[in-house]
Amino acid sequence: MKKILNVRTISQLVVLILVLILTVRHMELGVEKAAPIDAFCPFGGVESFLTYVTTGEFVKRINVSSFILSFIVLGLTLSFGRVFCGFFCPLGTLQEWIRALAKKIGIRNEFELPKSVDRWARYIKYFVLVAIIYFSWKVGDLVFRSYDPYNALMHLGNEFEEKPIGYSILGLVLVSSLFVKNWWCRYFCPLGAFLSIFSKISPFKIKRNKNTCITCKVCDRTCIAGLEIESKNEIKSADCVSCLRCVADCPNGSLKANIGKKEISKRTLSWTVAIVFFVLIGVAVISPLWKTKESSNIIEEKTGEVDVTNLRGSNTLKHIIETTSIPLSVFVDKLKIPSDIDQEIKLKDIGIKYQIKNSQGEFIEMEDFRAVIEEELKE
Repeated sequence: MKKILNVRTISQLVVLILVLILTVRHMELGVEKAAPIDAFCPFGGVESFLTYVTTGEFVKRINVSSFILSFIVLGLTLSFGRVFCGFFCPLGTLQEWIRALAKKIGIRNEFELPKSVDRWARYIKYFVLVAIIYFSWKVGDLVFRSYDPYNALMHLGNEFEEKPIGYSILGLVLVSSLFVKNWWCRYFCPLGAFLSIFSKISPFKIKRNKNTCITCKVCDRTCIAGLEIESKNEIKSADCVSCLRCVADCPNGSLKANIGKKEISKRTLSWTVAIVFFVLIGVAVISPLWKTKESSNIIEEKTGEVDVTNLRGSNTLKHIIETTSIPLSVFVDKLKIPSDIDQEIKLKDIGIKYQIKNSQGEFIEMEDFRAVIEEELKE
């Protein structure tokens, strides 16, 4: 039991650390030297799939890496159920750990919706999934990005003004996790909805031996997906995240993991899932297909034209001058920046560092540079 939980916990921790490293790297180096966090999210491939099929192009901020991750996660789901949710998802991990912490500090009662409401509420995430895919295709951008709690989490408080709703949802998710088990995953997560569809055809199932079961309901209490396990002979719910907690915690060993008709030990399955996931990720990263960003975020690769809508606050003034061919003197004249300005500085830092304000009396930011570039490109 302990080894099962250790394998899973270590997997969760490793992914959290990797994502944190990628996040800090992006924050420190900026968009020109580091890929956006979106490039490392498997849901990006799902969001961009319809756009890619119909236009041959990716949704903004998405690249080949997102599609590769999507296929890896999908393959694992078809083989072992929703193990990505149960073993690797950072947001799911934090929700689970916060709830565990709450129990340790005395918050033992869990809030649950009435069963009749819970049953139908679980379908909300499918409507969220469809809406995101449709509008991402329609707009050609990640429409969910500003509302995505995972995206907010991975920006560590940055870009708060751009995604206040996302940060609000993140705060609600984390705080409510003190009292509720993984409610975001159960009712609203679009990636969870996508994987649920394919988990239904996975050969992975949890089976209960009714002859040895003592109906203690430990499995029901320990299930992070809030499923009823004790009353079922086989867990067929698409909301099962294959975390194996029920199997590990069953005091009588009445719950077994199965791949098809073959029973597989808890230890073997956990190690298999962890090894396959990290090996596939490693192979993908070193393969020639792996690509997380374009050479320039403001130059369209197909046309070679400047797309000022992709300008980011982490772009440097030097990069803007080189890619747009707009001389420094133009920005000096229109934005009143000093002629000897450090051109390696990020656009979002110029206003505050040099105490330069726009006509509205606010420190100049990315939008002010965008307006100047748009005006110059029209001439």
